[in-house]
Amino acid sequence: MLNKKILSLIACTAIFSGSIFAAEWKGELPKLSGYLQTGVNYSNSGGISTSTFQAKRLRLLMDGKVAKNVDFRLQVEAFNGVAGSKNGNGQKNLQVMDAFATWKIAPEFKVRFGQFYTPLGYENYDISPSTLETVDFSNIVYRMSCRNPYTYNLVDYGRDLGIMFIGDLWDSGKGFRYFHYDLAVTNGTLPCSDDIDNYKDIYASVTVRPFKYFNIKATYNFGKYKTMDHGSSKAMKGASENGNPMHRFVGGVWYNNPNGLDLRSEAGFIRSTVNGKNYINEFSSYVFAGYHLGKFLPMARWDMYSDSINHDLTGANYNRVLVGLTYEVFKWMKFQFNYSHFFYKNSSSEQVQLMGLFKF
Repeated sequence: MLNKKILSLIACTAIFSGSIFAAEWKGELPKLSGYLQTGVNYSNSGGISTSTFQAKRLRLLMDGKVAKNVDFRLQVEAFNGVAGSKNGNGQKNLQVMDAFATWKIAPEFKVRFGQFYTPLGYENYDISPSTLETVDFSNIVYRMSCRNPYTYNLVDYGRDLGIMFIGDLWDSGKGFRYFHYDLAVTNGTLPCSDDIDNYKDIYASVTVRPFKYFNIKATYNFGKYKTMDHGSSKAMKGASENGNPMHRFVGGVWYNNPNGLDLRSEAGFIRSTVNGKNYINEFSSYVFAGYHLGKFLPMARWDMYSDSINHDLTGANYNRVLVGLTYEVFKWMKFQFNYSHFFYKNSSSEQVQLMGLFKF
């Protein structure tokens, strides 16, 4: 008899909870989407050439509503090709990129919880691989935004766990707002993992849009880090074990007319000084120019990276020139051709990429 009463109570509770859920849900189901970027990659360095068919990116997204003003996003990536994301056989693993909820209290004030992309630079925050003009990001992303600083070559995908406050102020009445801000507090460690110390990272970012198609952005990040094994890198070697300060800054300008000129430039640095000695001192910059000609986007980009501590590492100090052409067949499919030439201190290399991007 007792078991029947308990079962009845559970059933009543489930029906009651279900009725509340149905009332809040209002029949809105999560939206599934994603994209595949695949093609051919050729490179030639020091007279040694390689070519491979490549599934460069595969991303699956789920966006939905928890309540009328609370959204969530889940994004998973495969085929990213980052060394740290491969298994023991060299195969590429799945990686959780985004797992966050956003409480949209008002356009001027929103709160984001979970694992999200940090606002350091345009390409890490305002652009995704599916909307990026080129196949690959600039070094502002790969060597600054997407690299956890406490270990020299440890990629953190530009993501972190924490809380972020977001807002858009002063409506222009022309389809955009003049001022955007992001203020985040995060673990300052790798995504999908707990913090390894008591220190937290702070991000403060502002974007000013004085007129349509044009904006100026600046982001500052500060954190303290625990030194780890850095392999061949000199980064942080000899510094104290805990509490090493790290400063990152990225600033840029962007003009993007969807029916005309696309012009963007950013510059940034990473710096860590302990007891008056520089342990990390790196600088990066790029200039991108393209022009929308109907379905075609011809483009060119110059970018550079300079690491004054690891100045002997070839891959950490170079200039790169890229020329390319994108053909958008329709909204959900485009083809990208990129040719890149790398200039190192005592050598050079080249890369050719032909990729198709297919969305659903």
